[in-house]
Amino acid sequence: MNDTNSNQNNRPSRKGNLNPMWGRHHSAATKQKQSDAAIRRNQEYKKALDSQHHVSMDEFLSNNPSVKEYIKLLAQSVIKEEIDKLVWRKQHQNQRISIPL
Repeated sequence: MNDTNSNQNNRPSRKGNLNPMWGRHHSAATKQKQSDAAIRRNQEYKKALDSQHHVSMDEFLSNNPSVKEYIKLLAQSVIKEEIDKLVWRKQHQNQRISIPL
């Protein structure tokens, strides 16, 4: 095995017994410091997420009646278009038209 990694700095390998922490262990105090830091980091992340105001679709539409009306008109248009396609297909296939309600 080669003593160098294939990274851009071409540093000597630190695998196995070449690693400065080889055979050593973190003390209980160090482990506690790492744990506390991780807890703080996670709490800060959660606080940042909680501070963002997420709006549900219902809340958004109730606060924006023009958008709600636009969506309603768009849905009606799409439904009419789909019904027209169905009617056209049935007429061109010489079949009876039955539209489920």
